[in-house]
Amino acid sequence: MGEVTIHHLSDSPAKVTFSSGLRIRLVVLLALCPLFLSCATADKPKVETPPSPVVQGDQPLQASKLPPPDLNRVQEAVKRVFKDSALIDTSREPDFIAGDFNGDLSQDIAVVLKPAPEKLSDLNEEFPTWILRDLSGSTIPGSPRLRVGANDVLLAIIHGYGANGWHDPQATQTFLLKNAVGSDMKAHQPKDVMTPSEGKKLPPLQGDVIAEVRGGSSGYLYYAGATYSWYDPKSYKGEPEQGVFHMRPKEKVNK
Repeated sequence: MGEVTIHHLSDSPAKVTFSSGLRIRLVVLLALCPLFLSCATADKPKVETPPSPVVQGDQPLQASKLPPPDLNRVQEAVKRVFKDSALIDTSREPDFIAGDFNGDLSQDIAVVLKPAPEKLSDLNEEFPTWILRDLSGSTIPGSPRLRVGANDVLLAIIHGYGANGWHDPQATQTFLLKNAVGSDMKAHQPKDVMTPSEGKKLPPLQGDVIAEVRGGSSGYLYYAGATYSWYDPKSYKGEPEQGVFHMRPKEKVNK
């Protein structure tokens, strides 16, 4: 082993003197340090950074593709929501159509219904699980509660849930519409409405629309958030502006 000698000098800090053998060992150790470090680095596995996903903003999002609706599956959806209080009106052609009507990328189903015999009271229960609306006019505050008549032809729009759309057991959010059934019902994407209506005012379309002839006029049934509304290209004048108030002018005060 090398020797380390410590000399004490008066009025000065201690000096350490290394023997020649120990000095050689230190030099060799310092020379081998870079080699040890490089070996340790080489033993570590290299992890490749995964590429960032490419988002193509020019491609519109679309609802999940589902097989065309059939009568049995539609009857299951109607029974899920209305139990036995409503039946599919098979005298209509078509009696149901599919589309993403509320624009949430989940397929919905629109079905023409009629009240089931002796079950009218169930459709008029005080707190139904569906939302009843009358397309012929807005509900006036204080007016009698909207009710379903025995001879009403109704349009139920069952909103889809997730990738399975209206097939999903949790798909129960439904609008039940009076005076909304026309003839020749077809589902159209918003672009199909915008192209022929260039230069005309359009409602804010959130999803697919239902084209039909209603009351002798061709138009579109569209989702307006709190309800479904009717768009007639010939008579539509635009949505009412929000936040616009007309103030009554101040009266003069005689002093």
